[in-house]
Amino acid sequence: MKGLASFVFGVVACFQTVLADKKFGHNDDFKPFRFCQLGDIQIGFGLDGWQNDTYRMHLAAQQVNAQNFDFCIAVGDLTNDRFSYEIQAFQDTYPEFETKIHLLPGNHDISDVATLKQFSLDYNVSDHGAFSHNGYRFIMLDSITLISNLTEFEHYTIAEWRWFEKELEWAAKHGEEIIVSHHHLPFEFTEDEPDSYWTFPNRVRGKYLELIKKYNVHHILVGHRHETKNIYATDNEFTIYVVAGTARFFDTNGFGINYFDVSSCNSATGVSQEYVHLQGVTHMKRSLGLPNGCPDIFAH
Repeated sequence: MKGLASFVFGVVACFQTVLADKKFGHNDDFKPFRFCQLGDIQIGFGLDGWQNDTYRMHLAAQQVNAQNFDFCIAVGDLTNDRFSYEIQAFQDTYPEFETKIHLLPGNHDISDVATLKQFSLDYNVSDHGAFSHNGYRFIMLDSITLISNLTEFEHYTIAEWRWFEKELEWAAKHGEEIIVSHHHLPFEFTEDEPDSYWTFPNRVRGKYLELIKKYNVHHILVGHRHETKNIYATDNEFTIYVVAGTARFFDTNGFGINYFDVSSCNSATGVSQEYVHLQGVTHMKRSLGLPNGCPDIFAH
């Protein structure tokens, strides 16, 4: 398969830190660092064709490479329909990223146990994982299995919740600040809002939020919504960062990437975020009468 060898090598390198956890407490010397959040790459979802989705992924790679990021996290939906040509396009373009990119699944990547297993085969990654970096613990969840009530996922769901709690405990024990990432939004407007397609259902949302608050998690990275915005907890103790990605957006914020600067080992005050538009695209304005949910057209 064209490009697969370099793709696999790059992904394995990206996830080596998951296997080599380092104990790093607040008494160690802290080094500032930068990372980025990539939204739904979702090749095949853009209304201007999967080739343009692939081209925007290429532009994202160029933009990320020009920055001094330590790593990036892609928060799910790598392709739209899991068609072979979509996966091939992703695999061929992925090696263009020179920065470590941690890949997470979205609801278009995984829908049952068969596609869960296929996700790992296609991208040579686990569906969830964690790594430490300069006093921070990054916990990356598979929100499809985490929030599922499907019988075939039951074993995976129970196991992931246990793993999540152990990761939180481990980070707290070792004095690491925690940043969580996954595909679905925990909530969009209020913590007790009704269930929706975009969010965690109430039957698990409360449990999730209890853990977030118990372990003083201040930053949550998500995708799925195809909008770019920040959502704040009622008590302002944590922020949910939503970024649309590079396939389609449903708001007026366009395609883009979230940049994060970590300046101290206190995540409550030492993490800053900036949304930066995808460079290299020429946008047409919504005033031209594009329908709701239609991405701006671009020329290249």
